[in-house]
Amino acid sequence: MPFKLFDYCDATGKNIFKFWTTDLQSQQRGKLNAKLDMLMLQGSELFPEVLTGTDTPGISKLRIKGNVQLRPMLCDGPINNGKEFTLLLGAIEVGEKLKPKNADKIANKHKNEVKKDHHNRRVDHERIN
Repeated sequence: MPFKLFDYCDATGKNIFKFWTTDLQSQQRGKLNAKLDMLMLQGSELFPEVLTGTDTPGISKLRIKGNVQLRPMLCDGPINNGKEFTLLLGAIEVGEKLKPKNADKIANKHKNEVKKDHHNRRVDHERIN
């Protein structure tokens, strides 16, 4: 059964993940979309090098290789665990360090905001080609 994807929205309703994705080059968006398609089909069963944990429990990163190492931060659920994922923050990795700094902690803050108000703090994932 496919997994549903959602994008985090800030307090003004701005889709933060969509905004990050539109700034990517078309080749990077293609790689991102391919990994998101895999996530929708396989969920947490993705190969270990594709979906990995972070230092913050409950926050994962999707690993997308390229000239820029994309590391979108996401969580299982948090409303319907095991059936959905919420894309919380776009990040990149440079020299084994995440940008923005503390991306996993920022993503965890976003996750908690979604848990408190999932009707306003997330929307269906919007694919950007």
